[in-house]
Amino acid sequence: MKKTVISVLLLFVLAFPSLSFAGLDLDQEVLVIPDTHDVKPYVWNVARNPRGYELVMDSGAQADSMDKRFSFEIRKDAAENIQEIHVFITDSDLHFYQHIEPLFSDGRYRFSLGIPGTDTYRFEIVFRTDRGWVNLKKDIRLKGSGKIPDDPERDKGYSAKVKLIPKKVYTEHVATFLFDLTYEGAPIRDIEKVDGADMRLASWDEDLKEFIYAMPKQNLGGPEVAVSAVFMRPGKRAVFAEFKHNGKTRKVELVIDVQAEPRRDENAIEQIRPSE
Repeated sequence: MKKTVISVLLLFVLAFPSLSFAGLDLDQEVLVIPDTHDVKPYVWNVARNPRGYELVMDSGAQADSMDKRFSFEIRKDAAENIQEIHVFITDSDLHFYQHIEPLFSDGRYRFSLGIPGTDTYRFEIVFRTDRGWVNLKKDIRLKGSGKIPDDPERDKGYSAKVKLIPKKVYTEHVATFLFDLTYEGAPIRDIEKVDGADMRLASWDEDLKEFIYAMPKQNLGGPEVAVSAVFMRPGKRAVFAEFKHNGKTRKVELVIDVQAEPRRDENAIEQIRPSE
């Protein structure tokens, strides 16, 4: 797992009172930090590789070309309307990350992708139907050019401090990422919304067995953005966040450790709770 694209200072803190005040203006809306046990609203309810769906994907271009062209079709048994489709891509070591919204034409979804190195890449196809979210996945072995597709100057001047609430993240409990975003030392107060959201967050565990997609419940435009999620598997996780500013998508990347909830000992005088 690699270091963050935007300079990040990750601050682990204990859960503080449920309201995080973004300023002293009492008329200003404040960010609400959920209790770690308030799980239900923050679980990503998604059908993973459900029956009745088939993902058919093709890749083109020369084997040694940096940019590869992809197209895919989603075949389904039921006549459902597909909405808000996303493609999330990473490599086997979680060093590489791309989030793409493909174009639809001639019955297929299409996109181009720069591949930096030869590896097996995970493609997570995420979309919403009339019945909820669906997540289809596919692993493809691809030969890369050895070049990094991202512009190294793209996020110059941007910085993100990240508070993780609570201090320790446990499975099946709410974890909140509180991002404090700045540009050239000044707080960013004019985040450009994408589909009404200030930020998008994607995460894989180190075995690529659990993928999570989340967005903030409140979208106040910055400089603070809070994204809450529930992780179901223990272990290290790569977390990738995106926000749009000055017309471009900016990335924040970090690694967290999700722990299994401690078993309660009925004979213990004190019982450890995830928020402590």
